[in-house]
Amino acid sequence: MTPNPVLHASRLAGAVWGLLVGDAVGVPYEFGPARPADEVRFGQPGGPWRQPAGTWSDDGALTLALLDSLLHSGPGDGAAFDLDDQGRRFRAWRDRGAYTPDGDGRFDIGATTFRALQRLDEGVEAAEAGPVGERSCGNGSLMRILPLALVHRGDDPARLIERTHQASRVTHGHPRCQVACAVYCLAVVGLLRGDDARASLAWALAECERFYASERGLDSHVGALAELRGWGGRSGGGFVLDAFWSAWDAFAAAPEYADAVRRAVAYGNDTDTTAAIAGGLAGAHFGWEAIPRDWLRGMRGHDVAQPLVDALVERTGARTSTIHPLKINELPLTGTSLAGTGRVGMTFLPGKKRDGSAAPHWRDLELDHARLADAGVDLLLLLNEDRELTRALVDDLPAFFAAAGTPELVRFPIPDPLIPADLDAYRACVRDLADRVRAGQFVVIACRGGIDRTGMTAGCLLREGGLGFGPAIARVQAARRGTITIPAQQAIVRDW
Repeated sequence: MTPNPVLHASRLAGAVWGLLVGDAVGVPYEFGPARPADEVRFGQPGGPWRQPAGTWSDDGALTLALLDSLLHSGPGDGAAFDLDDQGRRFRAWRDRGAYTPDGDGRFDIGATTFRALQRLDEGVEAAEAGPVGERSCGNGSLMRILPLALVHRGDDPARLIERTHQASRVTHGHPRCQVACAVYCLAVVGLLRGDDARASLAWALAECERFYASERGLDSHVGALAELRGWGGRSGGGFVLDAFWSAWDAFAAAPEYADAVRRAVAYGNDTDTTAAIAGGLAGAHFGWEAIPRDWLRGMRGHDVAQPLVDALVERTGARTSTIHPLKINELPLTGTSLAGTGRVGMTFLPGKKRDGSAAPHWRDLELDHARLADAGVDLLLLLNEDRELTRALVDDLPAFFAAAGTPELVRFPIPDPLIPADLDAYRACVRDLADRVRAGQFVVIACRGGIDRTGMTAGCLLREGGLGFGPAIARVQAARRGTITIPAQQAIVRDW
């Protein structure tokens, strides 16, 4: 698997959000004609469903339902592979609007999926619910199968193939559907470990061929694989083999994520599903950061999808905003001229996606910002340089805070992990902070790790409030462990 944990997190998050965004781009174009790819836009108004911009359809909702089941259907809300639970979650989508953006309910359902869920209502076992007839070879299981590759990416290929067959059969039992799902999932595993499109597909096809040749009773799967290999149609239609190749070719020919989605929608016909399938591939390959930021920000349902993405990413060892909320370490102000109704806190760079001292971080800027706002923070002093924001994939942080309005963002970039180049300007900045605290504001100081530059500035603020050098250093270090250990930064506090 990908050795870089941040890159690994990017590909996992990119795959899920890539599918959801692709789905949403395709929704307003569904059932329409082919068109030039450069005419495809995110948030296109109109369409057959009259949905708001950034709305995913049944493709995205059933993908999230499967992801939730794989992550949370086991003992103690742990991971498990449970077909009955998958079926229950699919029906919760159908009946109660679960996994839809803002819980606003479904607006589309495929005929084969509809019949399969009816069969579940009638008591048919989940493993046998999916129709198997020749007219039941739609793309409804392929469009949602992605989470199996993400959660079970470390499985032996044979085991993953078996599971994709089983998960497909909950709604689509025909061997064509099972085979397409298996090839897709194995190809995604290849992309996650860093293989290119050609190598990933070749490996997936070879592993499926090996598996079908070695297992008894899979003659129909052997035939379905041969049919998939030889399929020539690329119309963006609902037939599973056509959907597979339309999405694959859109992805494989694209130099970037957005181009893959546009190419998928350009086929016309079942645009949301083709773009969802292609978007999952492109997100797994190019990573989360390749998805246009305005497309991501324009998506509805972040509160529905992000906790599931974070639960997936946390399994890599990375820390996320949902499970590890932004922590604000407050400084006691007693014994200083700052004491009163104002407050001072320390934290790290909100929304950062990069290695950390204890663990890699894969955080969500919107959730971290909400944490600051909910805590009543009036001002965030950010000590990072622009290049650090870019490396941490939060180069849009200033614009995001400006649009939100609260907390106010004040920037004083200091090279990591050194001292300010302009000490007079730095003194003026700290004195302004002190005045704000005395006026009753809650001020929070942040740098990349919330350690050295943050600790130095917090120490200087305490010194500005009249605290001695030793007590200021001790108070900062007691509030946030590991802070202000660099002698040059301690000297700034000492000489304040």
